[in-house]
Amino acid sequence: MTTRFSTQVFGAGGLLSRAYPGFELRPGQIRMSEAVAAAIENGRHLIMEAPTGTGKTFAYLVPAIESGRKVVVSTGTKNLQEQLFFKDLPRLEQALGRPVRAAYMKGRDNYLCIKRFREFEENPLFEEMDEAGFHGTLADWSRTTGTGDRGELEELPESLRVWDRINARADVCLGQRCPDFEECYLTRMRRQAADAQIVVVNHHLLMADLLLKEHAFGQVIPEYSVLILDEAHSLEDVATMHLGRTISSRQVAELADDLSRAMGAGLEGREAERLRLDKVRETARGFFGLFRQQEGRFALETYRHDELWGAAGAALREALSLCLPMAREAAEGSSGPGEEAMPSLVARLSDQTATLDLVFAPERAPYPVVTWGEARGRSIALSASPIDVSGPLRGMLFSQVPTAVLTSATLAIEGSFSFVRSRLGIDEATDLILESPFDAASQAILYVPRGFPEPRHESFMPRFVEEVRAMLAITSGRAFILFTSFANLRRAREALAGTIPWPLLAQGDAPRRALLDRFRATPGAVLLATSSFWHGVDVQGDALSLVVIDKLPFDVPSDPIVAARIESLKRGGGNPFIEYQIPAAVIDLKQGLGRLIRSRQDRGVLAVMDARLTTRPYGRAFINSLPPYRLVHDLEAVGRFFAAAR
Repeated sequence: MTTRFSTQVFGAGGLLSRAYPGFELRPGQIRMSEAVAAAIENGRHLIMEAPTGTGKTFAYLVPAIESGRKVVVSTGTKNLQEQLFFKDLPRLEQALGRPVRAAYMKGRDNYLCIKRFREFEENPLFEEMDEAGFHGTLADWSRTTGTGDRGELEELPESLRVWDRINARADVCLGQRCPDFEECYLTRMRRQAADAQIVVVNHHLLMADLLLKEHAFGQVIPEYSVLILDEAHSLEDVATMHLGRTISSRQVAELADDLSRAMGAGLEGREAERLRLDKVRETARGFFGLFRQQEGRFALETYRHDELWGAAGAALREALSLCLPMAREAAEGSSGPGEEAMPSLVARLSDQTATLDLVFAPERAPYPVVTWGEARGRSIALSASPIDVSGPLRGMLFSQVPTAVLTSATLAIEGSFSFVRSRLGIDEATDLILESPFDAASQAILYVPRGFPEPRHESFMPRFVEEVRAMLAITSGRAFILFTSFANLRRAREALAGTIPWPLLAQGDAPRRALLDRFRATPGAVLLATSSFWHGVDVQGDALSLVVIDKLPFDVPSDPIVAARIESLKRGGGNPFIEYQIPAAVIDLKQGLGRLIRSRQDRGVLAVMDARLTTRPYGRAFINSLPPYRLVHDLEAVGRFFAAAR
């Protein structure tokens, strides 16, 4: 795409400004579009930091469309994915004056399974009684939906457990053996993607597709020559999740129940087979019961030499293994209502047995892994996760696709991409850091109070709450109070409830989207939230004038994955604090503070209540990576700035 064409689209009097009178000329957008076009034309990778307000979505979509090549755009969140497909692409079509062949793909867990929902309707049992109220909503929607995408049901809670019983998840999918294959929402989605030039996915689906291709199990996303990774800062976490393996108490229980249902009458008079399934349930209860005292995430290394753990794990593995011949025999020679399900059940049995083997013998993994567990309500999950995803990503992705464009508002640390390169395995790429179109010095100030207790001190939370009340009085509410832990959120909520005159909202009170809508619609609202609200949240205008962060967002060093990465860097002679912990925290802080200034009209206060930002030498890495906000240390300065900004 030539400079002339880029100017014709983005420049003054260009296609976009003619289609949308409020469209602004942004030199950074033109520069970015030309860089993307050059990367596509020359078959090179490109890493770009494009600050909020650059207009990065249009900047990469226009050259992608003009290239005529098959392009996959992968986003870090489903919210951005939906905005891109349902809002940005239609606007571009209108501006360019021609249709764009585009398709939209999510992970299969997001889609309704026609067969499973029909079976559920025959016996609609709910594990959680308070979910029964959604039965009518789901039934009505199932008869009218054209996509089967649960995203159409905004009122559906993200944690709805019954969805696992009716969605199209991989481990229960019958594929072409399914009687509903032709009508399946996944089948329709894949056909649309095959015909499209631009395919919009998210990082979770991208990783699932890469793994299918790696193991020669096929593919979900059609072949492409250009990949654009938006919100690329989140790719490492998503890759860590998908490159690992997990076995949970709930998975094993569901497998035993599904085997019983599929074999049905075939088990009548076959006492040995029934006993095998009962043995799976019994040994699973004993094995996972060893972890009932645990909370949150925990390392499995402490169990490694525990004879009880070893014996219980061996018993579960043997019970699963004894079911395999039975299931294979049923899959090869069975007939009846459960016949078509048996091959997928055999695959699930094999997968859970292999995962259990990996949990007990992580040295067998193709790359170094850490084993860990997590208590999730009434379920216990045990996982083996990669310590370093750079090698797998280099081999599966960056060495395979001719052009990968990585972009985000938060990729650089003190003007360098070395951190993201090392974490993701990118050896060769063009670098570009764009200037922000906003005037950071006049639009916002950064408040870091002097003499504030450090986060671990017992006086931190009382002082934090006191300071928050004072800032809210200045801004009349209209604030995000962002926390690095649920524990601090709960303590702050208890202290603030009933003591401030502004509506208090908190993460968990409603689904994320509904909570944000409520915040935007409620004058003076104050929202308390943790990590998921640090990313991808856009509130423009007067509804948000204050963002407070409780402390520098260092990963918890006791987290099993973080601890393993720290130890790995130490063994390699590196400095994990400098090379890993600080850069990761810098990117998270940039994400959190980036919630405030979303347009040239926005004004407000950014507050980091962590004195280490100015008292510790490493604080400079944070300050130098942020936009040039004016730094203040007293509430009087905050008040003066806010009064002048009105």
